[in-house]
Amino acid sequence: MPIRAPYAAGEYRPRPAAGAGSRAARRRIVGLGVAVVVAAALLSALPLVERFDLFLLDSEFALLRDVAPKPVVADVVVVGIDEATLDAFPEPFALWHEPLAEVFAGLAAASPRAVGVDVALPERSYDAVRPGLDRALAAGILALRNAAPLVLAITVDAGGRPKPLHAPFRALAGPDGTGFALWAFDADGRVRRFDERLGEAGRPLPTLVGTVARRLGREPGVGIVDYAVGPRFGYVPAQRVRQWQREGDTAALAAAFGDRVVLVGGVLPFIDRFAQPVNLAGWEDEGGQTPGVLLHAQALRSVLGAGLVSASPPLVPALLAALGGLLWFAGARFSVAAPAVALTWLGALAGSVLALRSGYAVPVAGLLAASLLAAAARWAYEAWFQRQEQARIKASLSGYLSESVMRLVVEGRLATAVGLRALCVLFSDLRNFTPYSERHPAEHVVALLNRYFERMTAQIHRHDGTVDNFRGDGIMCIFGAPKPSADPCRDGFGAATGMIEALRVLNDELAAEGVAPLAMGLSLAFGDAVVGPLGSSTRHVYSAIGDIVNVAARIEGLTKALGYPLLVDEAVARALAADATFDDLGPQELKGHTPVRIYGWPARAAAAPADGRGERDANLA
Repeated sequence: MPIRAPYAAGEYRPRPAAGAGSRAARRRIVGLGVAVVVAAALLSALPLVERFDLFLLDSEFALLRDVAPKPVVADVVVVGIDEATLDAFPEPFALWHEPLAEVFAGLAAASPRAVGVDVALPERSYDAVRPGLDRALAAGILALRNAAPLVLAITVDAGGRPKPLHAPFRALAGPDGTGFALWAFDADGRVRRFDERLGEAGRPLPTLVGTVARRLGREPGVGIVDYAVGPRFGYVPAQRVRQWQREGDTAALAAAFGDRVVLVGGVLPFIDRFAQPVNLAGWEDEGGQTPGVLLHAQALRSVLGAGLVSASPPLVPALLAALGGLLWFAGARFSVAAPAVALTWLGALAGSVLALRSGYAVPVAGLLAASLLAAAARWAYEAWFQRQEQARIKASLSGYLSESVMRLVVEGRLATAVGLRALCVLFSDLRNFTPYSERHPAEHVVALLNRYFERMTAQIHRHDGTVDNFRGDGIMCIFGAPKPSADPCRDGFGAATGMIEALRVLNDELAAEGVAPLAMGLSLAFGDAVVGPLGSSTRHVYSAIGDIVNVAARIEGLTKALGYPLLVDEAVARALAADATFDDLGPQELKGHTPVRIYGWPARAAAAPADGRGERDANLA
C-alpha cells in the first residue's frame, strides 16, 4: 500500500498533493480569508446587523442604568397631564386656556431655569366661545416668559405639515420661543438619536429640545440620547401645580421647580407615545411606549449634562466587522476557534459597554456576527476539505484495502507504526498463464488479468485483507494488519475459498466467451511478521517482512505438484481444525527453507475410516 507521508506512532496522517500544508493550499486559504474579510465588512451594512446593533445598544443602556447610572447634571422636572388632570379640568382641551394659564403662573412664581411646553396650544382664538380665554392664556405665557426662557412646541399633522399656533401666543413666546416636537426614528421605530436635520433634504429645524438647550447656552449637536443618565422619571400632576398656585404655596412651587428645567406635557396612556429603548416612566411597568415629554426630558438631561453620546463614523462598523472576519485564520481547529470567538465576543461587548459609559456608541454587531461566521466558515471549509481529502485517500487506496480498513484509514484511527504482528499471509498465482501471455496481445493479457484481479481483490477485501502487491499474475495479501483481527486465519481461509469460487464463476464466463479457463494455486501461512511503512522518506509501501512471508510464497509453489488448489501450513490447519477438513501432506521441502508440514484443501480423505480421521486429527493436535 503506498504511503504518502511519514507517520507518528499509532496514527495515520496522509498528506495530500496540495494539502493543508502546501503552498497552494496556503495561498487558497489566504485568498479565501481576504474574501471573508471583505464580505465581513459588507456584512455590517445589512439591515439585520443594524437591528442587532440597536438591540445591543438598548441592552447596554439598560445595564448601565441598573448597574452604573450616570449622574444627572441638569435636572429636568415633568409637569404631567394625566387622567386625573382631565377630571380636574372638565372643559374640552381646546378651552383649557384658564387652567393652563394658572399652571404657567405657578411655574413662573417658582423661578425655573427654563420651561418647555410639549402641549398643542390653540390654533385660533376661542374668545367667541367664551370671552377672555385668549387674554387669560396670553397672560400666563407672558408671565412664564418673563420668569424664564420659554419654548412652546410646534406639532405636525399626519402629512408632516406644521400645525399653526395662534399668532398672539406665538408672538408672546418670542422669535426663539418655539420649537418642533419632532424626533428622528431608527429602523425599528424607536427614538434613540437627536438630530435636528428633519426638514426636506436634511434641512435643520429648530426642535423643542434644541431650542431650550440653546436658550440655556448649549448647542445640542447631533448624537444619541444618553439613556444611561439618571433614574426613571416621575412627574408632578398639572392640577397640583394649579392647586399650589391657587393656594399661594410658593414654597412648594419653588421646591418642585426652582432653578430646574421644566417640561409640561401629556402622560396619558394612549396619547403622544413613542417606542422607547428603555423604560423612562417610573410609574409604569417595563416595556411598551413612553410619553413623548419624557423623551424630550431625557434628551435635555443628555444635552445639558455631559452631552449626547457620540455615534461612530460610518466606516467604523465596516472596519470592526472586517476585524471579526480575521477569525477565519483562527477557525481551522474548533478547539482554537471556539475560545477565539468567545474572547472576541466578551471583549467586544465589554469594550462597547465601557465606551458607552464614556459617551461613545461603538457598533459591535458586525464584529460579533463576522467573527462567528468567519470562524464557522473556516471550520466548514476545513470539514469540506477533509471530506475531499478522505475521498481522495479512499480513491487512491481503495484497490489496496477493504472497506472496513479503508474506514479506519480515512478516520485516522489506523495504527501504522512498524512493529511485530501475528499475520495470516496469502499467496495466489495463476498456473500456466505464461503460454497464454505469449499467444495473445499484451492489451488482451492485461484486460484478462485486471478482470481476474478485480474478482480476487473483492474477496480479499470482503474478509478485511490488505493487498500487499500484485506480482505479475500473482497476489500477496495479509490478514491481521493494518487492521487487527481476532482470527486472521479464519479471515484468510474465507478469502481463499471465496477466491476459488470467484474463479469458478469467472471461468464459466470465459468458457462462454471461448476463452480457456484459468487455474490458480493458493497458500496460507500463519506467524509473526514485521509490518508497517517500509522504504525511503520519499517512497515507501505498507508491507510485511518475515519468515512467514517466505513460507507462504514457497508453499504456493507446491500447489501444482501436490494437486491441491489451496495449501496451508500447520498453524493455519490447527486454527481451522474446528471449521475445515484438510489432508495432512506431511513435511515438504521448501526451496531455501527447512521442511514445513503442509495440509491440502479440499480434503480428498474426507470419506476415510474414522481411525484415519483420528490419525489426521492427531496430526493437527
